Amino acid sequence: MPRIRADLVMVGGKSPRQYIWEAIRAVNAGPKALTTYAVARKSNQDDQAVRAYFRDMEKAGIVSKVRNIDRRDSEWTLLKDEGVEAPRVNHHGKRTTHAGGVENIWRALRILGEFTAAEAAATASVNGVSISEVGAQVYLSGLAKAGYVTRRGGTAGFKTRFRLVPSRYTGPKHPIYQRDFDQVYDPNLDQVVWRKADQEVTR
Repeated sequence: MPRIRADLVMVGGKSPRQYIWEAIRAVNAGPKALTTYAVARKSNQDDQAVRAYFRDMEKAGIVSKVRNIDRRDSEWTLLKDEGVEAPRVNHHGKRTTHAGGVENIWRALRILGEFTAAEAAATASVNGVSISEVGAQVYLSGLAKAGYVTRRGGTAGFKTRFRLVPSRYTGPKHPIYQRDFDQVYDPNLDQVVWRKADQEVTR
């Protein structure tokens, strides 16, 4: 597989959407049509994840659909090349600061070691970044599934506290809990470290 041009690539551990975005820019810079299929093959990411990201970016006005090729494949036009970093948009096409919030939670875990979801949200919501208590709870629960943190409490009158497992601190980039697929990707290791589907297979 040909290498993607260096000026189109972010250095370091990357999220799946970062790989998809880099593939979009690389395909768009080449002679071939920008299609869902081409981007999925170039990025080596799941077709469903690629379609979902195109859908979210279309709502944000970053890409525009040219035509449907078949039920699973479409051709696209890149309207806004926003540079090396993948646009952070949610399924409504809105720009999100959630990623910044979980970055701050991961950093705070390394420093503080333990907190509740409410404490995590308050600590992480600084400098224009915000994350709700519910968002923090979802993220920390995802980390717990993958063994990055342990949980205690959660009974009446005692909120769940999440404690970092020191040996599971893999680096400065925050592990990404992909709720749609119920899996955790660690950009420090550049791999999916936990999948719910894998747990179900081993039962």
